[in-house]
Amino acid sequence: MKKSGLVFSYASAVFAAVLLRRFYNTADSDALIWILAPVAWWVKLLGGITFEYIAKVGYVSERYRFVIAASCAGVRFLVLTFLMMVFSFTHRLGTGRKKALWLLFSAGFAYVTTVIVNGIRITGAIYIPLMLFENGSVQSRLVSDGGASSLFLPNGLTAQRLHTMIGTAVYFSALFVLYALAEKICIRMFGAQCRENEAFYGKKITAPIFWYAAIVLFLPFLSRLYHNEWNGFLQYAVLVAGVCIAVGVVFTLIGFVISIIRRGKTRKHIGA
Repeated sequence: MKKSGLVFSYASAVFAAVLLRRFYNTADSDALIWILAPVAWWVKLLGGITFEYIAKVGYVSERYRFVIAASCAGVRFLVLTFLMMVFSFTHRLGTGRKKALWLLFSAGFAYVTTVIVNGIRITGAIYIPLMLFENGSVQSRLVSDGGASSLFLPNGLTAQRLHTMIGTAVYFSALFVLYALAEKICIRMFGAQCRENEAFYGKKITAPIFWYAAIVLFLPFLSRLYHNEWNGFLQYAVLVAGVCIAVGVVFTLIGFVISIIRRGKTRKHIGA
């Protein structure tokens, strides 16, 4: 019975993810208003940037010449977070009812956190390039979310590559935080045995890395292989992998520091 509930949860999660991705591949901004609207509101709250919605285009900031379009809805991150939560924690829940509730909770959690993280990413994508340009007014600087740009940043870094770096750093970093948060919720709200004392650099590191690499690099690789279309993929993969390695090193070091602190507290407690 437990096994059938687990299979049902996994199969439902994969089916929902595939269905959402297929919908997203053909959806315009009007069809994605359910996620674009809260993201635009959150970016306005974070950065004080006002957007106007234009049908079939998205949320447009005339001042910053920036568009929150369908391509930056964050649906891929939503799918990624949802699958990571379901496959990482469902098997640790005892009953079929808890598994079903966790499936529903994971969907809601993935949606809310995607809006939050994507808003942070977009705010950074607007302001970081502007800070790096030395000359020109705000109106003369092209900042495009997901769009090609002919402008070049210092040291030959293109705006598109900087955009990819910012997005990768924000999304990849967020996964580590979301995994740790989901584990706490799984334990305290759903009564799961989630190995709360597990070393931070164990599954808290490997699970986000696995799911990010699978969704962001491996699946696009398979798609390129099927269509035999490799233009720009190698440069993209190397850039994403480089940023992920840098972020992974930082979080691994943080994990070691946390482990050392915990061990020190444990020894003091035993000594007392």
